[in-house]
Amino acid sequence: MAVAGIPVDQELKKAFQDLQSKMIATRQQLKMSDAQIETLKRQKAHAKVLDQEISTLPSDTRTYEGVGRMFILQEIPQVRENLMKKIETSEEKVKTLTNKQVILEKSLKDSEDNLREMIMSKQSTK
Repeated sequence: MAVAGIPVDQELKKAFQDLQSKMIATRQQLKMSDAQIETLKRQKAHAKVLDQEISTLPSDTRTYEGVGRMFILQEIPQVRENLMKKIETSEEKVKTLTNKQVILEKSLKDSEDNLREMIMSKQSTK
């Protein structure tokens, strides 16, 4: 009888380990998502502040926009338009990441529920 119980325990152990590794991976993805969202929010805030400052400048002011490692002379309306595009892009990415987080949190909760069920079933068989 003890020989028949060993494969079941090994199957439960493997399933338990799989669920645990899935939960760990999901938590790491959530942390990465949080970090990306915070970075995007900072970029958005920076662009807004920069736009406000540029809007106060006289129209004949020479402005330069950073592109990689260089700066390009741009007209103020063009710089402001590029900043608005950057803000919109950041907002879209934040929405996408937030939706991804909701899905990941649901997956994490499902994994936790499955682990609880597995533990309960194992305890009830003892």
